[in-house]
Amino acid sequence: MSNNKIILEGCINTFAELNELDLNQSEVFELFALSQIHKSRNITFENIEQSIVDGSNDGGIDSVMIFIDDEYIENLDNLESFEFSNKTKSKFIITQCKKENSFKESSLDKLITTMPVILDLEKNEEALLSRFNSDLVNQVILLTETWKKTAIGGGQISVDYMYATNAPRVEINNVYEEKVIQLKEVTKACLSSPRIAFYNFSSAELLSLYQKQRVNRLLLEFKDRPLSTDYNNQGIGYIGTVRLSKYKEFLTSESGEIRDDLFESNIRHFQGAVDVNKKIKKTIENITDEDFWWLNNGITIIAENPNEVGKQLSIENIQIVNGLQTSYTIFNNYNSNEDDNRSVLVKVVINNNKATTDNIIASTNSQNPVSATILRATEPIQRNLELFFENKGYYYDRRKNYYKNLGKPSSKIFSIQYAAQSIESIIYNEPHTARASPTSLFKKENTYNKIFNPEKDFKGYLNCCLINKKCHYYWSKYNNSEIKLKTANFKLHLGCTILKEYYQKREVNFNEISNLNIEEINEELFNKTIEFLILVIDSYLEQNPDKNLINIAKSKDFTEYILNQVSIKYL
Repeated sequence: MSNNKIILEGCINTFAELNELDLNQSEVFELFALSQIHKSRNITFENIEQSIVDGSNDGGIDSVMIFIDDEYIENLDNLESFEFSNKTKSKFIITQCKKENSFKESSLDKLITTMPVILDLEKNEEALLSRFNSDLVNQVILLTETWKKTAIGGGQISVDYMYATNAPRVEINNVYEEKVIQLKEVTKACLSSPRIAFYNFSSAELLSLYQKQRVNRLLLEFKDRPLSTDYNNQGIGYIGTVRLSKYKEFLTSESGEIRDDLFESNIRHFQGAVDVNKKIKKTIENITDEDFWWLNNGITIIAENPNEVGKQLSIENIQIVNGLQTSYTIFNNYNSNEDDNRSVLVKVVINNNKATTDNIIASTNSQNPVSATILRATEPIQRNLELFFENKGYYYDRRKNYYKNLGKPSSKIFSIQYAAQSIESIIYNEPHTARASPTSLFKKENTYNKIFNPEKDFKGYLNCCLINKKCHYYWSKYNNSEIKLKTANFKLHLGCTILKEYYQKREVNFNEISNLNIEEINEELFNKTIEFLILVIDSYLEQNPDKNLINIAKSKDFTEYILNQVSIKYL
């Protein structure tokens, strides 16, 4: 065994231990490889898990990720918040992860066969389900909708193929290279896009990625020493101007791309060539006697653990909460010039009080089209849930990837959306809504207030998350591939149904959920639940031949059918 493989095996074992993964070696390798390949992107462990489509009828594809302007797209709801234009850049990443000792031509053969089918816009949901599993079909539907909207808007489409193996190094022959060319040509023909790339990752490449730690501390160099001020010992503020060239350096990652993770607490997207950005662009490109910061809004940053040395300020856990449009326009349009002394005004707020930080985020974004989840994250109940989860040994991820960046195990991190979907599914018997329209759980005031009620016992909310987490875990280990294939779209329904099986009744009240001993949700109970659910699915489809596995998972009628079957079972 090569040194690369030996060292990588140790890295994979460490990864599994840190994230508390109890999976087989192939599954751990897949999660490890995807985590390393996408390390520089601002995505969560949940996003990676959701992208995985492997198993029976996967067409040789293990993961499908969709990005619009570098933002990961989770579901069709997300598309509503984008204004598709000729500036839009959509990227589709198709990945194969195989814990094998070589790169195999057969893997390429599968992709060459699969891609023309899934990129055929005439193929409807039913046609795709007759050939592929529902996880893959869901991602394909999301991909094709993104593709159509991007194309209609005149935007740019690209596809990256990633193939990761456990081979000691990339060793491929001429036939393999010819098949890569064939795959790229097939994809170009379907998408009418020349931007198709293929990347191989062996143990050597994966090890190199693993050793590159994501930067959590950055250096910001001011033009002159920044003005430092504190307020009643509540926090520290730094104010000063930063040369445009130095600010662009601050925004640029090692790969030369913008550090999009710095803007997670700001508005969701760069708005492109709207009037305000055209004006910013004009002031960047036209050097006059007027400084840039005289004519444009400044930047507001929240951060932690400052270290000031002269004109330089080193900071951690950085979020640019105001000034995204200015920042992106500088990054996209400023060409460094040593003689250009223009600068941008920057405020850095250091405050360890989370309530104050949330107020800054909310107030600086109040006039902008902010993600519903991000603004909700600043509310008192969300802060209180974070404290409650932490006191119980879990992590409520109000700020995306905050706990991941602190090195907390992925098995104990729950996003706000995951919590909302779990609560809606289990407490309110609406897994169909949680699956079909997760964004609506935050946008609709009455729904949000119903789900996140400060008068409720937070133990019930934590238990909902843990029930769904356990169901997902048992589902991943379930050894009947046919049943797994059929229930892939019903993981939220499993969480809803398993409590009915435990209490042997249709209606389970909130106190019963709060007082539940989570250890009672075991593999034996899960097996009983999934066997019941598959019978219900088969029965419903037999009575409704015009339905399929994807649309019934989003159907209130099907959820009601499950509940009725529970009532009949436990009369």
